[in-house]
Amino acid sequence: MKKVLILMVLVTIIITGCSSSSEIININKEGYTLFTEGKYQEALEKYNEAIEKDDKFSTSYANRGMIYFELGNYEKALEDINKAINLNDKDAVAYSNRGYLYLSKGEILEAIEDLNKAIQLKKYFKEKELLALTYATRGSAYRLIGDFEESIKSFDNALKINKNDKTIYNAKGILYKDWGKYDEALESYEKAISIDQSYAYAYANRAFVYYLKKELNIALADINTAIDIQPLIPQAHNTRALIYIEKGENDKAIEIYDFIIEKWQNYADAYIGRGNEYLKKENYSKAIVDFSTAAEYGSMEGLLHKGYLHAYLEQNEEAIKSLKKYLETNQNDYKVIINLGDLYQQIEKYDESIKYYEQAIKINPDSYYAYFNKGLSLEYQGKYEEALKMFNKTLEIKQDFEEAKKEIKFIEEKLKR
Repeated sequence: MKKVLILMVLVTIIITGCSSSSEIININKEGYTLFTEGKYQEALEKYNEAIEKDDKFSTSYANRGMIYFELGNYEKALEDINKAINLNDKDAVAYSNRGYLYLSKGEILEAIEDLNKAIQLKKYFKEKELLALTYATRGSAYRLIGDFEESIKSFDNALKINKNDKTIYNAKGILYKDWGKYDEALESYEKAISIDQSYAYAYANRAFVYYLKKELNIALADINTAIDIQPLIPQAHNTRALIYIEKGENDKAIEIYDFIIEKWQNYADAYIGRGNEYLKKENYSKAIVDFSTAAEYGSMEGLLHKGYLHAYLEQNEEAIKSLKKYLETNQNDYKVIINLGDLYQQIEKYDESIKYYEQAIKINPDSYYAYFNKGLSLEYQGKYEEALKMFNKTLEIKQDFEEAKKEIKFIEEKLKR
C-alpha cells in the first residue's frame, strides 16, 4: 500500500483530561523536532525520557507510538497508542494516529472506525490542520474500499479546513482516477500544481491519468517534469516505463526497469513490469525470475504472475504452489480458485480439484464452469450419477452449453451398457 498522510501528535496540544508539567511538554517538543528532522532514534529517546518522568501523560505515548511505526515496529506502535487512548479516551489525535496505523497495514475497516471516532471528538483538536489530515486519511481509507462518495465528502471536509493543502488535492485526484473520472482527477492535480509548481507527485499522478487517457505525449512531458523535480520517486520512473510500452518502445521500458531495480532493489512493481516484457519476448526463464523476486519482496501480483506463467509452461506443481500461496491472502479470488481446480484436474488429483470447484460455487452459485468441471472430475473417477447431476446443473445455468450436453449423452450411453 502506498503510504498515506502521516498524522503526528503535535506536542503543543493540551489534551482535555491530561495535565503535565511544562518540562514534559518541552521534552515532547524536542522529540517532535527530532522526528521532523528524521532523527527517529533520538526522538525515541526523548519520548522515553518524557514517559519516565510522567507515565500518565497520554501525548508522550501517542508520539512515541508514531516513532515506533516509523522504525518499523508496528506492535510497539499500536501498544503505545492504545496506552494513550486508555489514559485519555478523548485523545482525538491518538485515535487518528491509530487509524493511520491500521490503514497502513491494510486493516481498512478498523482504520475507518478509529478515524470516525477522532472526527466525533473533533472539538479536542487544538490544531485544525490535524483535523484536516484526519478527514483526508479517512478519505483515503474510503477510497480503498471503493466507497467513492464517502471518500469525496471526507476530502472536501478536509479542504474546508485547509483549502491550500496540495497533498489533499493530490489525494483527491487519486480518488477520481480510481473512480474513472479522469477529467475531475486532472482538475484536482492541476489545483495541487497551482499551489506548488514544484510538487512532483502531482505531475507524476497527472501523467498517469494522461497515460490512461492514451494522451501519451502529454503524459511523457508530465512524467519527465516530475522526475526532473524529484528524481527519487520510483513510481514516477515506473509510469515512464508504462508510457514507453504504450508507445511501442518496449526495449526502452526494459532499460527504465533496469534503472529502477538498480536504484531501488526491493521495488516489486519494476520486477513485475520487466517480467511482463520478458514474457512478451518469450524469455520465460527471466520472466519467472522477475516474478519470483517480486513475490519475495511481498508482491501478491508477482506471485500470481509466477503461478500463471508456470501453468502456461505446464509446470503444474509449481503453478499450484504459487497460486495456493497467493490464495492465503486473497481467499475469495474466484478466478484463482477455478484455476487451482483445473490444475489439480490436469494432474489427476480429482478430489482436490472438486474441493476447489465447490469453493468457487460457494462464491458464485451461478458458475456453470465450476459445475461442469466438477462434473468432469467426478466422471473421471467413475462417479457417473454424481457427474450427471453436475452436468444437468450446468445446463440449468447455461442452456446452450454444448460440452455439457455431450458429456450427458456420453454418460447415459455408458450407463445403458
